[in-house]
Amino acid sequence: MKFTSYIKDQINSILAFLIFCIIIFAYTNALQIDKNVIFILLTIYSLFFVTGFFMAFQRKKKYLQEIEAILENLPEKYLLSEVMKKPKNSEDLAYYKILKRANKSMLENVSKSQKAQKDYKEYIESWVHEIKIPITSAKLLCENHKSELTNKMDDEIEEINNFVEQALFYARLDCVSNDFMIRKVNLEEVIRNVLARNKKSMIQNQIKVELSNVQTDAYTDEKWLEFIVNQIIVNSIKYKKEKAQEVLIGSEENAKNVKLWIQDNGIGIKPSELDRIFEKGFTGTNGRRQTKSTGIGLYLCQKLCEQLGMGIEAESKENEFTKITITIPREKKIEQ
Repeated sequence: MKFTSYIKDQINSILAFLIFCIIIFAYTNALQIDKNVIFILLTIYSLFFVTGFFMAFQRKKKYLQEIEAILENLPEKYLLSEVMKKPKNSEDLAYYKILKRANKSMLENVSKSQKAQKDYKEYIESWVHEIKIPITSAKLLCENHKSELTNKMDDEIEEINNFVEQALFYARLDCVSNDFMIRKVNLEEVIRNVLARNKKSMIQNQIKVELSNVQTDAYTDEKWLEFIVNQIIVNSIKYKKEKAQEVLIGSEENAKNVKLWIQDNGIGIKPSELDRIFEKGFTGTNGRRQTKSTGIGLYLCQKLCEQLGMGIEAESKENEFTKITITIPREKKIEQ
């Protein structure tokens, strides 16, 4: 709190003091009291007023500094009124009570909102698990009755499965820490699971895959890492060139981390759009050409990497290549 601001707030009191001094001077002068006596009286009165003025300013300033210090160290800022000291000043006490009432109302609304959000997330998770049953059944029917029609149906069903999986992971995004299990994971096993899942689509699109130095172990959550890798592979298939495409998958190790990279020779990404590919809902020029693009896949990848203590970055050159690198720490534990 600045002293100049405090003076502006107390301008009425200052004006009242000056007017009172003028009245006292005029009255005592009319009574023909010695001017030296008048001067001494007004000086003493002014000293008392200025001293009280400064003391009030210092008290209010100290009180506000204490509140700011509490707020600075408080993780949940909205709980300020619950932990701040009850003021003694009647004006501050009135504001304190108003703040408490407003905060109580806000907490009630937050609680209702959180409950509604929790119920919605639970419904989404339940719906995803239920919808996966008919999806699996439909895929089995296509597998057991192979034809040109069922092959096309199977491709569309797999697209539905990917979108359903995205919905599940998106619903769990803000509570990943309650769901993941960090353990030693073999990267080759994760990669081969993803490739097996997309085998049919990769064959149809004539995509060749080469693995290099992926017989590496890292500490992460296998399920979440598999989802991330799958999103990247699906994008490599989706944004391929007309000619036969290659996908190179490899890893590099050092004392601190393992870097898993996936590179394709697809249509690439424009330089002006590269920094935005991890933004929620961003589809870019390539995405707008794809009617099935949602701009959620890479956004989820980045958010999940953040939750798992991993890093993710992209390199690309338009019409030449796109390379996504996932950095997995060596540590067995993740700092929350």
